Amino acid sequence: LDKIPVAIGGDELTYIFNAKAIFLTGSDISGTWNPLSVFLFHYPAYTTPQAELPYFLFAPIVGFFNFSLLAARITTALISILTVMLIYLLGKQLLGKRVGVLAGLVAAINPWLIYAGRTSYEMTFALFFYCLGLYILLKAKGWKILWSIPIFYLAFYSYIATKLIFIPFVLIAIIYCYFVVNQRKFLKQYAIVFLSSILMVAVYAFMLKQNPGSSRLSEIFIPNSPALIDQVDAIRKITMQSPLSNIFENKLTEYLMIIFAKVFNVTSFSYLFLTGDNFFSLFRHGLFYILDALFLLFGLAVAYKRSAKIFFLLISFSFIAILPHVLHGASLENFTPHITLLFPFLIILIAVGIDEILQICKNKRIFYIILTFIIFLYMVFVLYFLNIYFFQFPLQGNFDFPVRLLAKYVSISEQSKQQILIYSPNSHDIFKKYLFYTNSLNKNTFSKVQKIYKDNEFTFGNIQFLGCNNTIDPTKTNLLVIYDFNCGALKKDYQRIVIPRLSDGGQSY
Repeated sequence: LDKIPVAIGGDELTYIFNAKAIFLTGSDISGTWNPLSVFLFHYPAYTTPQAELPYFLFAPIVGFFNFSLLAARITTALISILTVMLIYLLGKQLLGKRVGVLAGLVAAINPWLIYAGRTSYEMTFALFFYCLGLYILLKAKGWKILWSIPIFYLAFYSYIATKLIFIPFVLIAIIYCYFVVNQRKFLKQYAIVFLSSILMVAVYAFMLKQNPGSSRLSEIFIPNSPALIDQVDAIRKITMQSPLSNIFENKLTEYLMIIFAKVFNVTSFSYLFLTGDNFFSLFRHGLFYILDALFLLFGLAVAYKRSAKIFFLLISFSFIAILPHVLHGASLENFTPHITLLFPFLIILIAVGIDEILQICKNKRIFYIILTFIIFLYMVFVLYFLNIYFFQFPLQGNFDFPVRLLAKYVSISEQSKQQILIYSPNSHDIFKKYLFYTNSLNKNTFSKVQKIYKDNEFTFGNIQFLGCNNTIDPTKTNLLVIYDFNCGALKKDYQRIVIPRLSDGGQSY
């Protein structure tokens, strides 16, 4: 965990940075924010609105220990392990112990769950709490059903993207448990759970209306989205006028075309089983194994035969799980974190497919031969994935690995009291990552860092973090100049030391 992924991303660091500040001072870096107000959707200063809960989940580990990749990731790693156990319990509750065990085993080696659980992103928490809330509803009787309310609230606070499907998720779970699991019993308790969910969303909507600056509602893709209007206008400009133009070239038809395209993209076997996306940046591997595709197809074919009600439950959850992505912006590019709730239900269907094949084998000897063959195939696919993840993925420089090298280089120079100028379009981000990689945010430096943020002048000791300036002449200064190539080429090709990109040797700084 302290080595791969090789660096920490900006969104990850937002949580870690503020978790450290909360632990040290009870506030964020500005000193003006009450952490409890995050539950009323007031966010720390100098950040974009993100999930509310992760700050508190990270704080115990990040606060007690020095900044490190291990400390930043251990919380999500443990939650990811617990999620695998929950997927086992859900499979067992819905379709029996054997399906549960198979689902747990498939989840334990799933490429996406491994990948996501080794980062500090918030979708891991959302997946855990949604699954836990569902499991409580499936198991609980009487007033114990109300234990699901605080768990679903934690799920709501875990990830902004899944807020969009909070009510549909809870409603589907309640309908199934009321009509199928408990045979029309405990209506009052289920009604309280549902009303509490509506109350949470209503409070969220009210707070966003009171403080529009913290809203990300503009990211929701609706027929009146500005991007859609621009797209329709562009299409009409390249279309000859005809009686059909207004029928087929309008906001509604273009909106539906984009929605259908996003649904097909995000459910395509190529994306799920072969390529992944830019976030799941292995590029030579999918979110599942190719072998999973065969068992998923078989599972879909036989799940209805086993139980039509459970089949429609899994399909319903799978459908709403993709909505955070389908309804996010007009871009057709996939973004896996948005569909994080899809994975447990597809994994259960994959387990059904495996179980059905094993049940066909009535002869014990043939049963063990088939089981051994399936295990062997999965071992081959797992080793293939691990080879990509551990021995190819690190060389891609993901999560801005060059900044980690930069921080190390600067810290060495800083010890000699060398004056350092860093020019970058992302100077604020580099400053924050420098503090992380050098463990420079602690109780001794907190007031100094707080003043830097208040003054908006990023000078830390003998290091200045500046914006771009491609007119500089490094030969006319005795200072150490570090220049980000994202600022554009300098006027001359000065002699220099280079921090390269691991993937192709190109220059980063």
